[in-house]
Amino acid sequence: MIAQDKRFFEETSYGSWRTAGQIDRDRLLYSPHLARLAEVTQVRAMDGGYLVHNRLTYSLKVSQLSRRIAEKLINDWSGKRDELDLDPDVAEAAGLAHDMGHPPFGHIAEEELNELLQKKPTAGGYEGNAQTFRIVTRLSVSDSAPKDKHQSVQPALNVSRATLNGILKYPWLEGSGPDMKQKNKWGAYKSESKFFDWAREGSGNSDYRRSLTAEVMDWADDITYAIHDMVDFHCAGLIPLHLIADGLRSKDSVARAEVERFFDGAGSRDPAIFKDKERYRRLLGKAFDLLTISGPYQGTLEENRDLWYFTSELISLYTQAIQLKSADALRSEARPVTIEPDLKDQTRILKQLTWHYVICHSDLATMQYGQRRMIRELFEVYCDAARKEKLDLFPIGFAQMIKRDQDDTLSERWAADFISALTEREVYKLHRRLIAPAG
Repeated sequence: MIAQDKRFFEETSYGSWRTAGQIDRDRLLYSPHLARLAEVTQVRAMDGGYLVHNRLTYSLKVSQLSRRIAEKLINDWSGKRDELDLDPDVAEAAGLAHDMGHPPFGHIAEEELNELLQKKPTAGGYEGNAQTFRIVTRLSVSDSAPKDKHQSVQPALNVSRATLNGILKYPWLEGSGPDMKQKNKWGAYKSESKFFDWAREGSGNSDYRRSLTAEVMDWADDITYAIHDMVDFHCAGLIPLHLIADGLRSKDSVARAEVERFFDGAGSRDPAIFKDKERYRRLLGKAFDLLTISGPYQGTLEENRDLWYFTSELISLYTQAIQLKSADALRSEARPVTIEPDLKDQTRILKQLTWHYVICHSDLATMQYGQRRMIRELFEVYCDAARKEKLDLFPIGFAQMIKRDQDDTLSERWAADFISALTEREVYKLHRRLIAPAG
């Protein structure tokens, strides 16, 4: 049996009464890489008006839901958590960590950094999940005290094997994977292969099998994305949930036309919805049976109560939708859990509401053009700085890391590491200072 509470680097014990999972959860909660997510957009920022989720508040909800799902599965298994290799603290830790690798401006910057890095073949690409793994294993710091007296600072967070494996939503290295459909997704860069191999030791028969913790975290992420962004942007006036509800329930021509436009857009983005539109219409209708609103959001007490009820009921349904397989299946099959297909696909169509009304909106596209340009121009500046050792352009701690690891890390990777760890406010400020100074 591989010890799941073991850490990659030996460290001095503080004689803590906390379990390994509790220590991991606390280290991630106090990490500055988590704190910076308070100034990283979840989907889009709103200028005034309703306060929508940012990456930090989103991550906190994923972590809380990961914990509850883990507790539910342990309860289903009559409380025999050791048989499952499932720890609620580890599940919570994985939820806290899962978005740490998201750069400022989210997926747009992720795509831009990936394109910039791929121009140099030996640099590899950029992937948010792999960046999370790199942060946790190499780039962050914590209270971890090295046993080696000659080493002043322990590298990164030094979390347990269970937590590292739980972070791996895509448990394969860059350049590999189970099929071509996921060729743009991977869990770790080749530069972190030694940590990846160590985390995956004893993970089962399949090289690409997620841990049970990773399955829990991924489903919590799906639930949170499907529900909270949808409700956020209804309250912000961008998603007309009242019209969709009316169009599904009544013969009102305006509302029905709105539903048709939505499904046309959703089907164009997702072939599964296009092929089985009536089934997805039925699933969306079942979700909206829980919603009692009659018009645009005004902020009344009654509206807030009804939206909270809608959110809570959906979360409860989806939490119950995940089930453990048999004991033998847990050890041998590719996935240790099943998720009720109708409820899984219900989250799929709910996510499309945010895509249709927010992400694909034209005004967001113009904003993202400018954001891409800032990322690209800063990347050039910091590549040059790392290559020519102009380390005064970096914060002192980051410059120390470059000096420590400069022999095995390319300047392009350092530039991506630095930019991806900025907040959006810092990107604007640095761009003004370095590239477009006033006057």
